[in-house]
Amino acid sequence: DGALMPADQAVAGWARAGAQKVFTQADLYGYIDGGAELFLEFGFETLTLQRYQHGSDEIAVEIYRMIDLPAGLGIYLMKGGKDVHTRDLPYRHIADRYQVMLQQGRYLLLVNRLKGEGDLSEALARFAARVAGHLPAEAPRPLLRALPEKGMVPDSARLIRGPYALGSVYTLGEGDILSLQPNKVTAVAARYREAGGAVTALVLADYPAAAAAGAAYRHLTDNLDPYLKVEQKGPAGLVFKDYAGKYGTVAWQGRRLTLRLLLPSKPKQP
Repeated sequence: DGALMPADQAVAGWARAGAQKVFTQADLYGYIDGGAELFLEFGFETLTLQRYQHGSDEIAVEIYRMIDLPAGLGIYLMKGGKDVHTRDLPYRHIADRYQVMLQQGRYLLLVNRLKGEGDLSEALARFAARVAGHLPAEAPRPLLRALPEKGMVPDSARLIRGPYALGSVYTLGEGDILSLQPNKVTAVAARYREAGGAVTALVLADYPAAAAAGAAYRHLTDNLDPYLKVEQKGPAGLVFKDYAGKYGTVAWQGRRLTLRLLLPSKPKQP
C-alpha cells in the first residue's frame, strides 16, 4: 500500500518526513496502544504509515488494510464514523481540525495533524482525497440492510465479529459468547428509540446453517454472564433481566439469532 501514499508536493508545500513504516499483525500492538485488539478481531492485514512536513507543520497518513469490506466498515463504525459524503470529499468520512477518518471498501484511512499552529483542515482533506482517489471502489453493503430502519438511532449501526465489538453494545458473557469467530459470522447491531422514549438495542447474527445457530444459542445460554438473571428459558428462546432492571431476549430461528436488549419491561418469551 506504500504506492497509495502521496508523493512529495502532491499536496502543495508538503514533503515526506522520514521513512515509510509498515506494521503487520505481529507488531500492531507496538503502534496502537490499547486498540489493536479490535483491529485484529475484525481482521487486520497491514498498516502503512507516512509522515509529511510543511515548515513546522506535520501530518501523518495511516492506511489500514483490513481483510474485507465488513472489517473496514466495522472498524470505521466502531470509531464513531458516519455515512457522510460532501462535495469537497465525496467519500464516507468524518473530519475536524485534527483528523480525517475515511473508509472505502476494506481500507480505513486516518490523516492526523501531529503539530502545527494554523488550521490544517484543508491540508488534511487534500491528503485524504489523494489517497482515497486510488482506493478500489466499494461494493454494496448488504449486511446492514438486515437492520430495520424504523426507529433506529442515527449513527448507531455496528458490525460485530467478536467480544470487543459486542462489548460496546452489551455484555453477555466471557469470550466469544455468540460463537461468531469459529463460524466466521459478522453480526449487525443498532440502537432503537421506542414509542415511550426508551432506547433499546437489537443484534442479529446469521450463521452458515441452522445447526450452527442452534449450537451458538446453547453456548450462549450455558455461558450467560452470572449477573444476568434468567427469567424464562426454552429450547429456542431466552428472557433475562440485568442488574439495572432492564430485560433482554434471545431467539433462535433457522440460521438466525435475534437479541433484543435494554428492554424497559419484561417481554413474552420469544
